[in-house]
Amino acid sequence: MRWGIIATWYFSKEGVRLAANLLSEGKTADEAVKVAINDVENNPRYKSVGYGGLPNEEGVCEFDAGWMNGNTLSFGAVGAARDIKNVIDVVKKLSDEEVNVFLVAN
Repeated sequence: MRWGIIATWYFSKEGVRLAANLLSEGKTADEAVKVAINDVENNPRYKSVGYGGLPNEEGVCEFDAGWMNGNTLSFGAVGAARDIKNVIDVVKKLSDEEVNVFLVAN
């Protein structure tokens, strides 16, 4: 089986390595991608997303995320999510639902 994972940001390099290891062990692409994204989301040094993300003008961190499986076309998305450590986990879970797959927080 052929597989690959790429990322556009330098700071996602470690997550890509972790995901590549999972893929080489036969794990699913869903599992691998989620691990790669969690690695970035959990690192406070990265100021654009996740734990280290910058707050909005009200001083609150809000996050947007989306997930789509190209094989099944299932999807999930959140907008302006607050107080959620890993929004990718939420959108992945939403993608498994039949209804209410897009959540916007206030």
